[in-house]
Amino acid sequence: MPRINLNGLNHNYRLEGPEDAPVLTLAHAQGFTLDSWAAQIAAFSDRYRVLAPNLRGHGGTDMAGGPYQIEDIARDIVALLDALGIARTHYAGASLGGMAGFALALDHADRLRSVSFVTTQGVLPKVSIDGQIATTAVMRKDGANARADAILERYLRKGYQDDAPESYAELRRQFTTNPIEGYAEAGNAIFAMNFDDRIGAIELPVMVIAGSDDIATTPERMTLYRDNIPGAGMEIVPNAGHMPYVEEADAFNTILADFLDKFPRD
Repeated sequence: MPRINLNGLNHNYRLEGPEDAPVLTLAHAQGFTLDSWAAQIAAFSDRYRVLAPNLRGHGGTDMAGGPYQIEDIARDIVALLDALGIARTHYAGASLGGMAGFALALDHADRLRSVSFVTTQGVLPKVSIDGQIATTAVMRKDGANARADAILERYLRKGYQDDAPESYAELRRQFTTNPIEGYAEAGNAIFAMNFDDRIGAIELPVMVIAGSDDIATTPERMTLYRDNIPGAGMEIVPNAGHMPYVEEADAFNTILADFLDKFPRD
C-alpha cells in the first residue's frame, strides 16, 4: 500500500484501475478503513481509476495528535489529488467520508466532478454526540473490543452477523485495530462541524444514498440533502443499515454506477 506525507501526516491509500480512466475517490466511515470499500474497488476499477485513502487516524495513516476540523480531512484529500496529478474526481464518502465530502463540495468544488453522500449528515444531533462520547470513554478504559459489537449492531442491519460472518469479522477487525485516539480525534471534528446551513450553495451533481434500515443516519434524515441541494437525487438501498456498500454491495454498486454512467468519460 503506498504511503505519502500530506499536510505533515503520513497517509496510506490505494489507487487502482486504468491510468486514463476517470477517477473515483472513495472515503470511508469513522472507525473503519479503506478496506470497507473492497467490493467497490473490485467492481469499479475496471473502468475507473479508483482512489481510496485511509483518513487521519485510520488504517495506519497518522493521527493528527491534536484537534482538527472536517475541513482538514478535505484538505488532505485535495493534497493527495495534487500529489497524484489528479485534477478532478468523482467522490463518494460514507459517514465521516461523506462529511469531508460536504467540505470538498463547498470549498473545493473545482476538484470534483460529482459527489455521492452515503449515510452521512452535515450536523450531528446531540443524542449522537452524547452516545459517541460515552462510547469513546468506554473504549479508552476497556479497549475497542468492549464496544465493537455494539457499534456494529447499531450500524448493520439486523441479522447481518449471522448472514455474513466473514464480512462482519472483517469490519470488526478494522474497528478494533484502528487506534482509539484516532477515533476520538475524528469524533471531536464531527462534533464541531455544521454544514447543513450551507448545503444550498453546493452546485455539483449530487447523489444521496441511504440504507433502508439505518438507525444512525436514517433515510428520513438524509432527505434534507435531496431536498435542499439543487438537483440532488436520492436512492435507498433495501435491507441495509449504515454500511450499504458492504451489506448490500451489488445493489449499492448499481445505484452508484447508474449515477456515474451519466457523465462523459473524458
